[in-house]
Amino acid sequence: MKKQRRSCMKAGAVVLAMAASGAAFTAGAAAPSWPVRPITIVVPYAPGGNTDLMARLIGEQLGKALHVPVVVDNKAGAAGLIAAEYVARSPADGYTLFMGTLTQISTAPFTNKIRYDPVKHFVPIANVGGNPFVITVNARVPARNVQELIAYAKKNPGKLNMGNAGVGGLTHLSALVFAKYTGIDVVEVPYKGASLALGDVVAGQIDMYSGNLSEVVPYARDARVRLLGVSSKNRVKQLPDVPALAESVPGIPEVETWNGLLGPAGMPAEAVDRISGAVLAALADPAFRKKLEDAGITPLPEVKEQFAQRIRRDIEVWKPMIEMAGIKPQ
Repeated sequence: MKKQRRSCMKAGAVVLAMAASGAAFTAGAAAPSWPVRPITIVVPYAPGGNTDLMARLIGEQLGKALHVPVVVDNKAGAAGLIAAEYVARSPADGYTLFMGTLTQISTAPFTNKIRYDPVKHFVPIANVGGNPFVITVNARVPARNVQELIAYAKKNPGKLNMGNAGVGGLTHLSALVFAKYTGIDVVEVPYKGASLALGDVVAGQIDMYSGNLSEVVPYARDARVRLLGVSSKNRVKQLPDVPALAESVPGIPEVETWNGLLGPAGMPAEAVDRISGAVLAALADPAFRKKLEDAGITPLPEVKEQFAQRIRRDIEVWKPMIEMAGIKPQ
């Protein structure tokens, strides 16, 4: 009888051990399967620009939320198209993300002969922020406002040069829109990145630049440059004394960009959901929002389908504007 009782106790212990093992296995299976290694955010421009700043800020937040390192990889050149194609062709495993802009996603089909489809080859994950552009001139240019700049440029056609962060990019397109609606003739000087173009305006190597608000805000009180007008519909709180271009150029359309996270099409839904959730949480944090706003960035909490809708809308808006500027895919 005692032997039978001991046998029953042993059998019960085995059953309990198996049950515990099964529970542990179930718990392990329920644990997130992604991410298990570092994530890379590919930035389409050189370090130091607006897009690079946002990638680093949101990357820090993603690292905290997802508990893995997040690395920023700058792949500058061709107005960001090199980086876009790289990500489009990367494995759709959630470990390679693209800090894309309107340039590579919404306007690229109309400005360049690209080897990727912005809609089919990417999944919109989460928008982060956006901003208008600011007409910025070196202090040696004899103009203290937009009207004086237009008057000087018309008296000296082709004398002023204007940098951009890459042909077909929004710093280029916003400059073309400004020139078109003001009737001025300027020489375009393309650079491989916003920070390089802005740096040469500050140094006096070029005359003008239409830069992202976040890029030029730090120079608002710099005697080496003047900020003459913003491309948004109204003035912005970061530069309350700088007029909107529409105040002095009737009919000029507003020009604003966005910066958001996208991934290769086919990414796991778990990865998309966790990244988008982490971005929304970051953008809801007053301290994080202040970091963006202090840099001239307007937070844009749009994820997944809402972000995709913005992209589709921008494609419809920018196509006629690019055609108006006379730009053809090349």
